[in-house]
Amino acid sequence: LDQRLAARDAALAKGIGDADAGRVKPVEEVLDRLEAKYRALAGTKL
Repeated sequence: LDQRLAARDAALAKGIGDADAGRVKPVEEVLDRLEAKYRALAGTKL
């Protein structure tokens, strides 16, 4: 359990550090990319 909590804390710290440093993308860009990816995988349009 302690290892999982430490891994979680490290991941959160990295994410917060990335956000503080401006290493972020607009949600619309991310959602568009994911939608295109899963459309291609499904071979259909959503």
